[in-house]
Amino acid sequence: MKKLSPSTQKYIFFLKSLYQSSKGYTFILALALGLTLHSLLVAYAVVIRVESISTKGSADSNNGFYGAEAGLNRRAEEIRKTFVDFNRPSGSSPSSVANCLDSDSSNDGTGDFGCQQYEFVAASESKDGHLAATYVVERNGGRPKVGVVPRGEAYQNLNMLEYSYSVYSIAKRENAPPSEVTAILQLDVKSRLVPMFQFAAFYANDLEILPGPIMDLNGPIHTNGNLYLGANENKGLNIDGQITLSGNLYNSRKNDNSTYPDGRVTIINAAGTSFLNLLSKGTGRTNQTKNPMDPILVSTAWGTQVQLGMESISLPPPSFLEKSGEYYEKANLRFSYKPVATSNSDPDLTTVPFEVTTVNQVSGNAVSLTEGELRSLRQPILVSEELADISDNDFKVCNPVSNSLNLSIPDLNPTGNTELTEQLPELLYIALVSQTTPITYSSLSQPLSSGNFSEVRTSLLDLINSKFSLSLSSLPSDIINKTPNQIAGIDNRCFVSAVVQDIGRDSGSHQSTHRFYNDREGRDMRLLQLNFQSLAIWNKVGRYVEFTNGTLTDNEENEGFSAEEKLFNLASPDSDAPEGSFQNLGLGANDETDGGLVIYATIDGGTYSKARGNTSPYGFAITQGQQLMSLTKSDSQRHGLGVTFATDQAVYLQGDYNIFNKQAAAILTDSINVLSNACLNADKAIHKHSDKNCNTDNDEGKKDATSTTVNTAFLSGTDITNSKLTSAYNGGLENYPRFSENWAEKTLTYRGSFVSLGIPEHVKGRWKRQRYNAPKRNWDYDLDLNDADNLPPLTPRFVYLRQESFIRNFQQ
Repeated sequence: MKKLSPSTQKYIFFLKSLYQSSKGYTFILALALGLTLHSLLVAYAVVIRVESISTKGSADSNNGFYGAEAGLNRRAEEIRKTFVDFNRPSGSSPSSVANCLDSDSSNDGTGDFGCQQYEFVAASESKDGHLAATYVVERNGGRPKVGVVPRGEAYQNLNMLEYSYSVYSIAKRENAPPSEVTAILQLDVKSRLVPMFQFAAFYANDLEILPGPIMDLNGPIHTNGNLYLGANENKGLNIDGQITLSGNLYNSRKNDNSTYPDGRVTIINAAGTSFLNLLSKGTGRTNQTKNPMDPILVSTAWGTQVQLGMESISLPPPSFLEKSGEYYEKANLRFSYKPVATSNSDPDLTTVPFEVTTVNQVSGNAVSLTEGELRSLRQPILVSEELADISDNDFKVCNPVSNSLNLSIPDLNPTGNTELTEQLPELLYIALVSQTTPITYSSLSQPLSSGNFSEVRTSLLDLINSKFSLSLSSLPSDIINKTPNQIAGIDNRCFVSAVVQDIGRDSGSHQSTHRFYNDREGRDMRLLQLNFQSLAIWNKVGRYVEFTNGTLTDNEENEGFSAEEKLFNLASPDSDAPEGSFQNLGLGANDETDGGLVIYATIDGGTYSKARGNTSPYGFAITQGQQLMSLTKSDSQRHGLGVTFATDQAVYLQGDYNIFNKQAAAILTDSINVLSNACLNADKAIHKHSDKNCNTDNDEGKKDATSTTVNTAFLSGTDITNSKLTSAYNGGLENYPRFSENWAEKTLTYRGSFVSLGIPEHVKGRWKRQRYNAPKRNWDYDLDLNDADNLPPLTPRFVYLRQESFIRNFQQ
C-alpha cells in the first residue's frame, strides 16, 4: 500500500475528529483517498491563501479551483451527515449549474440537493474572495444498491447498502458576474452503510478471545485495537471469517504475556478451503512468542482475509445510549424507572415506581399511560380463551386449572346464578386490577380466603353486588374457597404474571419482596423487571380501571377498560405464521418505522444521582422472552420486523430469548448479564442473594443454572485488560455476557453478534469478582444477520464514502 503523505494523514485525522463529534449512533468512517489533498485542507480551513504567481489569470484559476473544491467537500460532508440517525438525503436538484448563480431562487432546487453557496475570504484585502455554489444529484433514482463489499477492499464480503451521488461545485470571484466562472468540479461518490451486527465481534478497544473449551467462531471480527488469540486445547479456537484490526495480532495473552503452542488457533484461508495455524503462518516458526505476528507473513498466508493496521473506525461517544440520544428519540415505547426508597420496614408497594410513554414515530404523538393503566401492568393478567387454548408447548402461555362451580345464591334465579358463574373470572380480574398493591403470581394458587386477598375479596364483593343488583354482605363460600387459578379455570382460562415487577432494595438490611445481589458489583441492585410475554398479552387482552392519586375513580360500570393497543398497534392475525404464535393470533406489533418495535428504558439521573456515575445500582431485567412481539417473514408478511431493547443502564436477560418464531432482535445496554432458565421463581421474578446461583422460592436454597438459548445481537460495554480500572484480565470475549450462576456443564447456546464500544459507563465491578462457573459455550454468529430483512430495528452501522470519480474543469 502506498504510504500516505503528511497532508493526507492530517486530512484524515481532521475528518475523524469531525465524526467523533457527530450526534447519534451511526458510525462514520471518512475515506477520502484519491482526493487532491492540499485543496481539501484549504476547503476545511475555509481560508484560501494564494502565493504571488506570474499572472492574475493563473491566480484566479487556482483560487477558483480551491474555492470550488472547498464547496465540493463541504457539501459532500453535509450529505454524509444526513445518514446519521438513519436519515437519507432528500429534495430536488436544480436543472443546471447556472441556476445556482442567478438571482432567481425558485429554480435552485430543494432540501439536501438544492443550491447552497459558500463564501471564502481572500488572503489579503487587495484580493477578491471567492464564492462557491454547490448542488447534488441523486443517482439511480435514489434507489440503493444492495450488495457486498468487493473482495480486496476494506470490509470485504460484508453486506452493504450503497447510495450514489454526484456533487457539483462551481466557483467565481465574489464580485464577478455569473458568466465569469473560474472552476467547475464534479465528485461522484458512493455512500456505503455497513451494519455493525454483521460482525461476530466488533470491539472499540483491544479484543481477547481465549476460550477454555473448544470454540468455533464464524463471522467477521474487527477491533480498533490489538487482537489477542489463544486456546487451552489443540485447535481450540477456530475462526471462520474475515479479521480486520487497527493494531497488532498476537498468539498470546495480554494480561500476563503467556503464550500458546502452534495449532491452538486456526483461521480460515482467503479461499475458504482450509484453516491455517496462526503461530506458524504468522511468524514463520513454531516457537511460542509474545511478540505480534508479522504483517507481511500474515498477508502472504491470508491475503485480505486478515487485514492488519487498518484505519480505526470512528465511534460515537458513550452517551449515545443516554436519554439525550437517538434510541430514546426513536423509541416506540419508553419505560422510566422511578424506584421508591426502601427501609427496614415493609416496602412501599402502593406507589407505582415507573412511567410508560408510547410514541407514534410517524405523527410524533407521545402519550403517557394513566395511573390506572400503570397499576394494571403490576397485576397478573387473565388471558383469553384463545390464548389459554394454545396446544403447542412452544407457544403455550399458561395452563388452565380445570374446574367447575355451581353457585346457588338465593337472591338469584338459576339463570342469574349461571350468568354470575360465567362472568366470575372476568369480575375477579377487575377486582385484581382494582388493587393498589401488586398481587404476587404465586398467591394465585391460594384460596381467596387467604389473608393477602382481603382487599381483593372486598373489591370482588362490590363488583358482584353492583353487577347483579345484590346486597351480599360476604362472598359465598363456593367462591371464597376457590383459588384465583380455579376461578379462571371455570371458563377454561388462566393467568400470566404481571408485565412489570420492582426487584431489589437499597441496602442489605432493608425489606423487599424480591431482591438481586450482584457479586461483581458487590451490592444489592434495584431492577425494573419487564416480562415480554405478559407485555404482548396485556396489549391485547389486558384490562384496567382508572385511579387518581391511589383512589379508584372509574371501573367502566364494573367491566373495566380494554388495554388493547395501549402500548403498540397490532398487526392482523397471520395465518401463515406458526400456529399459536403471537403473530398468528394477532398479538404482533404493526410497526414498520425503523424496522420494527424499539423499546427504551432509563432512570432519571437528575432525581437518582447514583444512576449518573459508574456505581449505578439500577438496571432492567427482561424475562420470558421466548417469543417476541414483532413479525417474522412469512407468505403473508413480506418483510420481517424485529424488536430492539435499548437502555443506558445494565440489562439482566433471563431465560430463553427469541427461540420461537425467531425475529430480528437486539439488546443495547451499558452491560449485559445473562441468567439461565433456572433464575425465575414462583412469582416469575428473578431473585438472588449473595454468591452464585439464584434462590429458590422459599429462600432456603439455590438452584444451579439450566441450559438456555439466546438469539439476539448484543451491544454492551466491556472492561479493558491491564487498564487503569482493570489491573488484570477482563474475561475476554468468552465472558462478554456476565454470569452469576453455576452452569455445571450446562450449555448456553447463543446466536448473534457481540459489539463493544468501550467500557461500561455505569458499573465498574471487575470480572475477577464474579461468582460463577462457566457454561458450555455453543456460540456462533447469527448468519440471518447477513440478510437486510433480518437486521434488528435501528441496527447501529458505520458509513463511509468511496470516491468513484473526480472531474475538474478550469475556466479563466
